[in-house]
Amino acid sequence: MTNNLYKTITLMPADTISIIQITDTHILDDGADSFDGFDTSASLERVIDHINMNAIGAELVLLTGDSVHEPTVTAYQKLAGHLERLSLPVYFLPGNHDDPQRMDQILGRYGFSAGKVIQLGAWQLLLLDTQLENKQEGALSSAQLDFLQHALETGKDAYQLIALHHHPVTINSPWMDAMGLMNADAFFRQLDPYQSVKAVIWGHIHQQFESERNGVKLFGTPSTCLQFTPLSHSFSVDTRPPGYRRLVLGNNGEIRTEVIYI
Repeated sequence: MTNNLYKTITLMPADTISIIQITDTHILDDGADSFDGFDTSASLERVIDHINMNAIGAELVLLTGDSVHEPTVTAYQKLAGHLERLSLPVYFLPGNHDDPQRMDQILGRYGFSAGKVIQLGAWQLLLLDTQLENKQEGALSSAQLDFLQHALETGKDAYQLIALHHHPVTINSPWMDAMGLMNADAFFRQLDPYQSVKAVIWGHIHQQFESERNGVKLFGTPSTCLQFTPLSHSFSVDTRPPGYRRLVLGNNGEIRTEVIYI
Protein backbone atom coordinates (compact mmCIF):
# COMPACT_ATOMS: atom_id res chain seq x y z
CA MET A 1 0.00 0.00 0.00
CA THR A 2 1.14 3.50 -0.75
CA ASN A 3 1.73 6.11 1.88
CA ASN A 4 -1.08 8.16 0.33
CA LEU A 5 -3.58 5.65 1.72
CA TYR A 6 -2.58 6.65 5.23
CA LYS A 7 -2.46 10.42 4.90
CA THR A 8 -3.65 11.70 8.29
CA ILE A 9 -4.82 15.19 9.16
CA THR A 10 -5.33 16.32 12.76
CA LEU A 11 -7.63 19.21 13.70
CA MET A 12 -8.36 20.53 17.19
CA PRO A 13 -12.08 21.35 17.42
CA ALA A 14 -14.29 22.19 20.39
CA ASP A 15 -16.20 19.56 22.39
CA THR A 16 -18.97 19.41 19.80
CA ILE A 17 -17.84 18.92 16.23
CA SER A 18 -19.90 20.15 13.29
CA ILE A 19 -19.17 18.97 9.75
CA ILE A 20 -20.91 19.60 6.45
CA GLN A 21 -21.40 16.97 3.76
CA ILE A 22 -22.01 17.97 0.15
CA THR A 23 -22.18 15.41 -2.61
CA ASP A 24 -22.86 14.74 -6.28
CA THR A 25 -22.15 18.28 -7.42
CA HIS A 26 -21.81 17.06 -11.07
CA ILE A 27 -20.05 20.20 -12.30
CA LEU A 28 -20.16 20.35 -16.09
CA ASP A 29 -17.38 21.01 -18.56
CA ASP A 30 -17.59 24.16 -20.68
CA GLY A 31 -20.07 23.66 -23.51
CA ALA A 32 -22.29 21.24 -21.61
CA ASP A 33 -25.64 22.94 -21.08
CA SER A 34 -27.12 21.04 -18.16
CA PHE A 35 -27.48 17.76 -16.28
CA ASP A 36 -31.05 16.70 -17.09
CA GLY A 37 -32.09 20.34 -17.16
CA PHE A 38 -30.07 21.38 -14.10
CA ASP A 39 -27.43 24.09 -14.12
CA THR A 40 -25.17 22.32 -11.63
CA SER A 41 -22.86 25.29 -11.12
CA ALA A 42 -25.76 27.57 -10.23
CA SER A 43 -27.21 25.06 -7.76
CA LEU A 44 -23.82 24.50 -6.10
CA GLU A 45 -23.38 28.25 -5.76
CA ARG A 46 -26.72 28.45 -3.95
CA VAL A 47 -25.68 25.65 -1.58
CA ILE A 48 -22.32 27.31 -0.91
CA ASP A 49 -24.02 30.62 -0.16
CA HIS A 50 -26.29 28.87 2.35
CA ILE A 51 -23.37 27.06 4.01
CA ASN A 52 -21.35 30.27 4.31
CA MET A 53 -24.28 32.05 5.94
CA ASN A 54 -25.51 29.26 8.21
CA ALA A 55 -22.71 26.81 9.02
CA ILE A 56 -21.06 29.01 11.63
CA GLY A 57 -18.72 26.95 13.79
CA ALA A 58 -18.43 24.02 11.38
CA GLU A 59 -14.98 22.45 11.12
CA LEU A 60 -14.93 21.29 7.51
CA VAL A 61 -16.80 20.26 4.39
CA LEU A 62 -16.72 16.69 3.05
CA LEU A 63 -17.37 16.30 -0.69
CA THR A 64 -18.35 12.66 -1.16
CA GLY A 65 -17.92 12.05 -4.86
CA ASP A 66 -19.35 12.65 -8.33
CA SER A 67 -17.87 16.10 -8.04
CA VAL A 68 -17.94 16.54 -11.84
CA HIS A 69 -20.15 15.04 -14.53
CA GLU A 70 -17.30 14.25 -16.92
CA PRO A 71 -13.78 14.12 -15.39
CA THR A 72 -12.13 16.79 -17.55
CA VAL A 73 -9.50 19.28 -16.47
CA THR A 74 -11.89 22.16 -17.14
CA ALA A 75 -14.67 20.65 -15.05
CA TYR A 76 -12.35 20.14 -12.05
CA GLN A 77 -11.01 23.68 -12.43
CA LYS A 78 -14.58 25.01 -12.45
CA LEU A 79 -15.35 22.96 -9.36
CA ALA A 80 -12.28 24.32 -7.58
CA GLY A 81 -13.40 27.85 -8.38
CA HIS A 82 -16.74 27.18 -6.70
CA LEU A 83 -15.18 25.49 -3.67
CA GLU A 84 -12.81 28.42 -3.14
CA ARG A 85 -15.85 30.43 -2.07
CA LEU A 86 -16.39 28.19 0.94
CA SER A 87 -15.17 29.60 4.23
CA LEU A 88 -14.24 26.10 5.46
CA PRO A 89 -11.56 23.51 4.63
CA VAL A 90 -12.71 20.99 2.01
CA TYR A 91 -11.86 17.27 1.99
CA PHE A 92 -12.96 15.02 -0.84
CA LEU A 93 -13.22 11.45 -2.10
CA PRO A 94 -14.06 10.17 -5.61
CA GLY A 95 -17.30 8.85 -7.08
CA ASN A 96 -18.07 6.91 -10.22
CA HIS A 97 -18.06 10.07 -12.35
CA ASP A 98 -14.61 11.08 -11.10
CA ASP A 99 -11.04 10.40 -12.18
CA PRO A 100 -9.36 9.99 -8.78
CA GLN A 101 -5.86 10.91 -9.94
CA ARG A 102 -6.96 13.98 -11.88
CA MET A 103 -9.25 14.98 -9.02
CA ASP A 104 -6.39 14.74 -6.51
CA GLN A 105 -3.99 16.66 -8.74
CA ILE A 106 -6.25 19.56 -9.66
CA LEU A 107 -8.14 20.05 -6.40
CA GLY A 108 -4.89 19.58 -4.50
CA ARG A 109 -3.38 22.56 -6.32
CA TYR A 110 -6.15 24.70 -4.88
CA GLY A 111 -5.45 23.53 -1.33
CA PHE A 112 -8.27 21.00 -1.01
CA SER A 113 -7.35 17.68 0.52
CA ALA A 114 -7.84 13.98 -0.23
CA GLY A 115 -6.68 13.10 3.29
CA LYS A 116 -7.80 9.59 4.14
CA VAL A 117 -7.84 9.91 7.94
CA ILE A 118 -8.99 13.09 9.67
CA GLN A 119 -8.55 13.33 13.45
CA LEU A 120 -11.17 15.59 15.02
CA GLY A 121 -10.88 15.62 18.79
CA ALA A 122 -12.64 12.47 20.04
CA TRP A 123 -13.53 11.48 16.46
CA GLN A 124 -11.74 9.88 13.54
CA LEU A 125 -13.11 10.34 10.02
CA LEU A 126 -12.15 7.75 7.40
CA LEU A 127 -12.51 8.60 3.70
CA LEU A 128 -12.78 5.60 1.38
CA ASP A 129 -12.44 5.24 -2.39
CA THR A 130 -15.12 2.97 -3.90
CA GLN A 131 -14.61 4.02 -7.53
CA LEU A 132 -14.33 1.38 -10.24
CA GLU A 133 -12.96 2.64 -13.55
CA ASN A 134 -15.70 2.98 -16.20
CA LYS A 135 -18.32 1.47 -13.86
CA GLN A 136 -21.41 2.99 -12.25
CA GLU A 137 -21.33 0.55 -9.35
CA GLY A 138 -18.59 0.64 -6.73
CA ALA A 139 -16.37 -1.65 -4.68
CA LEU A 140 -13.59 -1.45 -2.13
CA SER A 141 -10.31 -2.78 -3.49
CA SER A 142 -8.16 -5.10 -1.41
CA ALA A 143 -5.91 -2.12 -0.69
CA GLN A 144 -8.87 -0.08 0.54
CA LEU A 145 -10.09 -2.94 2.72
CA ASP A 146 -6.60 -3.31 4.20
CA PHE A 147 -6.48 0.44 4.83
CA LEU A 148 -9.90 0.31 6.49
CA GLN A 149 -8.86 -2.56 8.76
CA HIS A 150 -5.65 -0.77 9.76
CA ALA A 151 -7.45 2.54 10.41
CA LEU A 152 -10.23 0.92 12.42
CA GLU A 153 -7.76 -0.93 14.62
CA THR A 154 -5.37 1.97 15.21
CA GLY A 155 -8.25 4.40 15.78
CA LYS A 156 -10.46 2.19 17.94
CA ASP A 157 -10.03 4.47 20.95
CA ALA A 158 -11.80 7.24 19.02
CA TYR A 159 -15.36 7.41 17.76
CA GLN A 160 -15.31 6.69 14.04
CA LEU A 161 -17.30 8.01 11.09
CA ILE A 162 -16.77 6.50 7.65
CA ALA A 163 -17.46 8.35 4.39
CA LEU A 164 -17.69 6.79 0.94
CA HIS A 165 -19.53 7.39 -2.30
CA HIS A 166 -21.54 4.25 -3.07
CA HIS A 167 -24.35 3.09 -0.81
CA PRO A 168 -23.55 -0.09 1.14
CA VAL A 169 -27.19 -1.01 1.88
CA THR A 170 -30.22 -1.32 -0.37
CA ILE A 171 -32.52 1.69 -0.62
CA ASN A 172 -35.39 -0.22 -2.29
CA SER A 173 -34.85 1.52 -5.59
CA PRO A 174 -33.86 -1.28 -8.01
CA TRP A 175 -32.06 0.80 -10.63
CA MET A 176 -29.95 2.54 -7.98
CA ASP A 177 -29.35 -0.61 -5.93
CA ALA A 178 -27.80 -2.19 -9.04
CA MET A 179 -25.15 0.55 -8.79
CA GLY A 180 -24.35 0.27 -5.09
CA LEU A 181 -21.32 -1.06 -3.24
CA MET A 182 -20.82 -4.52 -4.71
CA ASN A 183 -18.76 -5.91 -1.82
CA ALA A 184 -20.81 -4.41 1.00
CA ASP A 185 -20.62 -7.70 2.91
CA ALA A 186 -16.83 -7.41 3.10
CA PHE A 187 -17.17 -3.77 4.17
CA PHE A 188 -19.50 -4.61 7.04
CA ARG A 189 -17.39 -7.57 8.12
CA GLN A 190 -14.62 -5.06 8.73
CA LEU A 191 -16.90 -2.74 10.70
CA ASP A 192 -18.87 -5.21 12.82
CA PRO A 193 -16.18 -5.98 15.44
CA TYR A 194 -15.69 -2.28 16.25
CA GLN A 195 -18.11 -0.56 18.59
CA SER A 196 -16.12 2.60 17.90
CA VAL A 197 -17.82 2.92 14.49
CA LYS A 198 -20.80 5.22 14.96
CA ALA A 199 -21.87 6.22 11.44
CA VAL A 200 -21.42 5.68 7.71
CA ILE A 201 -22.27 8.46 5.26
CA TRP A 202 -22.41 8.43 1.47
CA GLY A 203 -23.64 10.18 -1.66
CA HIS A 204 -24.46 8.64 -5.07
CA ILE A 205 -28.19 8.08 -4.46
CA HIS A 206 -29.28 11.74 -4.89
CA GLN A 207 -31.79 11.49 -2.04
CA GLN A 208 -32.07 11.52 1.74
CA PHE A 209 -31.75 8.14 3.46
CA GLU A 210 -31.44 7.31 7.15
CA SER A 211 -31.27 3.90 8.78
CA GLU A 212 -29.29 1.93 11.34
CA ARG A 213 -27.44 -1.38 11.32
CA ASN A 214 -25.95 -3.05 14.41
CA GLY A 215 -25.95 0.27 16.22
CA VAL A 216 -24.24 2.11 13.35
CA LYS A 217 -26.17 5.04 11.88
CA LEU A 218 -26.43 5.06 8.07
CA PHE A 219 -26.92 8.31 6.17
CA GLY A 220 -27.39 8.95 2.46
CA THR A 221 -27.32 12.60 1.46
CA PRO A 222 -29.10 14.54 -1.31
CA SER A 223 -27.21 16.07 -4.20
CA THR A 224 -26.39 19.74 -4.54
CA CYS A 225 -28.20 19.53 -7.88
CA LEU A 226 -31.10 17.23 -8.87
CA GLN A 227 -32.60 14.51 -6.69
CA PHE A 228 -33.78 11.01 -7.65
CA THR A 229 -37.25 9.84 -6.70
CA PRO A 230 -37.15 7.52 -3.68
CA LEU A 231 -38.36 3.93 -4.19
CA SER A 232 -38.36 4.35 -7.97
CA HIS A 233 -37.85 1.28 -10.18
CA SER A 234 -36.15 3.25 -12.97
CA PHE A 235 -34.51 6.64 -13.43
CA SER A 236 -36.83 9.32 -12.13
CA VAL A 237 -36.13 12.91 -11.03
CA ASP A 238 -37.75 14.08 -7.80
CA THR A 239 -39.17 17.54 -7.13
CA ARG A 240 -37.00 18.16 -4.07
CA PRO A 241 -34.48 21.00 -4.44
CA PRO A 242 -30.68 20.90 -3.95
CA GLY A 243 -29.48 20.00 -0.48
CA TYR A 244 -26.66 19.11 1.88
CA ARG A 245 -26.23 17.46 5.29
CA ARG A 246 -24.96 18.85 8.57
CA LEU A 247 -23.67 16.45 11.24
CA VAL A 248 -22.91 17.38 14.84
CA LEU A 249 -20.63 14.88 16.55
CA GLY A 250 -20.60 14.86 20.33
CA ASN A 251 -17.57 14.00 22.44
CA ASN A 252 -19.69 11.19 23.93
CA GLY A 253 -20.19 9.51 20.55
CA GLU A 254 -23.67 10.88 19.92
CA ILE A 255 -24.62 12.19 16.47
CA ARG A 256 -27.21 14.80 15.54
CA THR A 257 -27.88 15.46 11.88
CA GLU A 258 -30.17 17.32 9.55
CA VAL A 259 -30.59 17.63 5.81
CA ILE A 260 -30.99 21.18 4.55
CA TYR A 261 -32.79 21.76 1.23
CA ILE A 262 -32.17 25.06 -0.55
